[in-house]
Amino acid sequence: MESYIVDTVAFLAYLADKLPSNADILFKKAEKQKVKFYLPSIVFGETLYTIYKGKDIFGKNIPIEKIDLIFQILKNEETLELVNLNLEAWRIFHTLEVPELHDRMVVATHHYFNTKAIITNDPEISKIADSIWE
Repeated sequence: MESYIVDTVAFLAYLADKLPSNADILFKKAEKQKVKFYLPSIVFGETLYTIYKGKDIFGKNIPIEKIDLIFQILKNEETLELVNLNLEAWRIFHTLEVPELHDRMVVATHHYFNTKAIITNDPEISKIADSIWE
């Protein structure tokens, strides 16, 4: 089964129902358990923090009540699995030349799990890893 890494902006866009078409197609496949998604813990933390702060995502505010939905989604690891970096993934992290901590953790997770791509609109990540957005 193909697998993908979900970046923060992608997860927030999903929660706000603001995904572009290619990313939306993958999320629909994940909902039907036709692809596997990994959610790095740093992405989960940034997602919660953004919701707590009440920041708009693509012009839409995600209500704090959606956090319960996030926990429900994560409870079913068949659709979206919350993952942490283990020692081997940290070794990959160490070899990467990515300036931002979050981006480096996301890319290291991508390499560790050998996923097909990262769902993101981040141009820095897209320079060094396969990505899907538009």
